[in-house]
Amino acid sequence: MKKYDFNQVIDRKNTFSFKWDNVSYGDKDMLPMPVADMDFPVAEEILAAIDQITKHEILGYSIVPESLQIAAQKKIANDYGWETELAWQVWIPGIVPGITAACAAFSSPEDGILTAIPVYHPFHLVAGWMGHPLHTFPMIEEAGRWTYDFVAFENALKKGPKVFLFCNPHNPGGTVFSTDEIARIKALCHQYDCKIISDEIHADLIIDSNVKHRCIQSEISFFATSKAYNTAGLGGAVAIIPDAATRLAFQKKTFGFFPMLSRHSIEVMLATYAMPSNWLDSLLPYLRSNHTLLISRMNQLPGISMLPLEATYLAWIGFDSQMHGDFQKRLFDAGLHVLRGDQFLGGDFVRLNFACPEVQLLKAIDIIESVVYATR
Repeated sequence: MKKYDFNQVIDRKNTFSFKWDNVSYGDKDMLPMPVADMDFPVAEEILAAIDQITKHEILGYSIVPESLQIAAQKKIANDYGWETELAWQVWIPGIVPGITAACAAFSSPEDGILTAIPVYHPFHLVAGWMGHPLHTFPMIEEAGRWTYDFVAFENALKKGPKVFLFCNPHNPGGTVFSTDEIARIKALCHQYDCKIISDEIHADLIIDSNVKHRCIQSEISFFATSKAYNTAGLGGAVAIIPDAATRLAFQKKTFGFFPMLSRHSIEVMLATYAMPSNWLDSLLPYLRSNHTLLISRMNQLPGISMLPLEATYLAWIGFDSQMHGDFQKRLFDAGLHVLRGDQFLGGDFVRLNFACPEVQLLKAIDIIESVVYATR
């Protein structure tokens, strides 16, 4: 098995990186840990696929081949336990535009969109993009993990939203929803005639090896390999939509808006589906080690708390605002960029991406500790 060197530090500055070349940094020496891409080199199979396209020297329009459709179908069956049909697939450039199209198809200014909070920001921003009401309910801490307040969930459903946006594994809470939780979610949404639109992009990034990702098998379920294989900049995702009428209504909202998939995204997705497990078998232990290091150090700090993640590489770190003030800004001023909890409608939290070489994570921890103890 190839041993990937995740300790390797690669300079990403001056590469038009959304993460590293943020205009707000100016000349400041900033360690960026906001947006969810990894600071690791991609697998050799992906590089080989890209090299093959370069050698061919043609970059024309592309079609989604049946081989890609079959590969996605097999992965969903083998890894997530859901037997699907090829006819259910709709290939799209990315999950966020897919969510937007789904909301455009099935929500309205009269009924609105429902999601738990905190949540990945497009889940709540899409309501404003559509001009539709946003309904929310809180996640709660229970038995050391984030889960739904199911009483509040049902009360929100009673307000009549027609679309529920479900993030599983949850970003930013890191929750992998259990079989019982998924059954309750499906039962409540069915009872109140609310379609479930699920984003399962983090399904392969399991931090707690004792849990297993379970598909909710919703009206529309989105999958992509881009988070697990660090190819987010290429795009490419698949929507699984079992009902033909629902599928057509969704597709109608994509016509004229969604471009064809590029050959690069198609070939790279084919490579990720076909490659052996070496990448994930190396990546996940490294992420787990970073997670253990981070949570141990965070929970030793006064006024700082972090629950263990079940999945993702996105730490959701709470802070006492009376003790630490505007913690995100103070970290930024000290040279560490993390995302503000308010961006996720999450209050006194920050989100930190720890998919990076350990030396960078240690530097981030040092900055956090220096800011925490500067307040005492």
